[in-house]
Amino acid sequence: MASDIDELGHVNNVVWVGFAVELAMAHSTSVGLDMAAYQKLGGVWVARRHEIDYVRSACLGDEILEETWVVKMRAARSIRRARFLSADGQELVRCRMEWAFVDFDSLRPRRVPPEVLTRFTQIPDANSD
Repeated sequence: MASDIDELGHVNNVVWVGFAVELAMAHSTSVGLDMAAYQKLGGVWVARRHEIDYVRSACLGDEILEETWVVKMRAARSIRRARFLSADGQELVRCRMEWAFVDFDSLRPRRVPPEVLTRFTQIPDANSD
């Protein structure tokens, strides 16, 4: 989208954060946990931290492939990774995100309920701290 492109002619760094959040939400929805499901459970994920490594630029019209997975989920915390690739498989951006599960009303951290834990496959990595 043209609005995602900055003055240098590539996807703006801030836009990648939005892409990563949208991808996490899409993954959650794909396992049956959309916003309505979280409301019923009384809790929701909020972002705590994003670490992004910019490897290559993407420009208007480039096809971008995306992937995400949960590395670890325990107590009230989740660590998620995401990668964005060019059509030929070259890495463009990689992300490490920390999410906190919070009560819908108070926004205070609460334990991830079993109904959420069982929906996500956890794929640990060497840096999953």
